[in-house]
Amino acid sequence: MAVANRNAFYYLLDRETGEFLLGTPYAKQTWARGLDEKGRPIVLPGTEPSIEGTLVYPSLQGANNWFSPSYSPLTRLFYVAAREMGAYYFKGEAKYVPGEHFAGGGEQALTGDKAYGAIRALEAETGQLKWEFRLHSPPWAGVLSTAGGLVFGGTNEGQVFALDAATGEVRWRFQTGGAVASNPIAFEIDGAQRIAIASGYAIFVFGL
Repeated sequence: MAVANRNAFYYLLDRETGEFLLGTPYAKQTWARGLDEKGRPIVLPGTEPSIEGTLVYPSLQGANNWFSPSYSPLTRLFYVAAREMGAYYFKGEAKYVPGEHFAGGGEQALTGDKAYGAIRALEAETGQLKWEFRLHSPPWAGVLSTAGGLVFGGTNEGQVFALDAATGEVRWRFQTGGAVASNPIAFEIDGAQRIAIASGYAIFVFGL
């Protein structure tokens, strides 16, 4: 079983026992020097929140979030939408008041040209990067791989795209006019495959 977590690590686990087999970063991370033999992060000193702010990758939103990755048994690749964004983590004094928001700090995410996204294809058995399709900004949309050898996804800038599952080359794209913050899905009607994805305030359905 393969997992890409928010903290930028790709994990490979035994699907029957859950035993940790290997782990490797799939996005930039600066808070751990690696994983121990059980897969637990080895935290680097000096990466904790501070009064002046400590720059750490990834940001609070993670190198990946709720949106789904995808695995293709045809290519034996694991596809993930990665968010390359760091943040300054702050600590401060906080008084606990029942029923009110309680936080001893916060974060200020890096934005602009210092943040970007990518669709990455990882070798399932090793976590090694096989190809990357760079995105203008950190995505909020998952990916879908199909038996036809394609990987579908979307961007904050409104693009829906299909990539070659083996090489990452763009095979098709469409501008929806609204931000894509959802996972594409596939279904069949009368023997024909359809791809659907939500964008802005609409749902777009495409025939293959």
